[in-house]
Amino acid sequence: MLGIIGIVAAMTLPSVIGNAQKEATAKKVHKFYNTMNNAVQFSIAEHGDVENWMGKPKRLTYEENLQFFKTYFGKHIKYNRIDNCYQEGICVYMQAGGMFIFRYDSMGGDIFYFVNGKLEDVSVRNVFAFQFNKVEGMDEDGNTITRSLNRKTSVEPYAYQWDGTYEKLKTHSDRGCDKGTTKFAGTFCCKLLQMNNWKFTDDYPW
Repeated sequence: MLGIIGIVAAMTLPSVIGNAQKEATAKKVHKFYNTMNNAVQFSIAEHGDVENWMGKPKRLTYEENLQFFKTYFGKHIKYNRIDNCYQEGICVYMQAGGMFIFRYDSMGGDIFYFVNGKLEDVSVRNVFAFQFNKVEGMDEDGNTITRSLNRKTSVEPYAYQWDGTYEKLKTHSDRGCDKGTTKFAGTFCCKLLQMNNWKFTDDYPW
């Protein structure tokens, strides 16, 4: 009997470990979401509404992104260092663990949160994409286009080009949450996680 119990325990152990990893990752992503939005609220009290921080979205240099972050976020987020590691974007290594890329350009603000802090680990388990104040911007032809954003917050899971359906979060050709994606682990993965109350469900490509 003990032998059978041991076999069953060995079979279920990987599942237990996997579920623990999922739960820990989900909590970290949700905490990051709250951390960023709390920082925004503190900064609004000091600088006014987010809409007035940037004016018309435009592509910023690394130095401009760095200054923007330090002005509106830096005082309200605990971090160890900032690197120049992705195009014009800055990489912020947080004291609580993890790292995120922040970049503001003509399409709005992009934030990529790396749970384990490793830029080289691009997977649906590690990279979660957010958008910052994506209300209005320009497409590649210079036309003004409107974004959809929860007005209660200013940092939300990335949802640009999403049609609002649950299925499209997984099947969108460019941004769908798919384990085989090559575009920062599928930019809709974070939205999928949020839609499921910050829990990894069975249909998440873990």
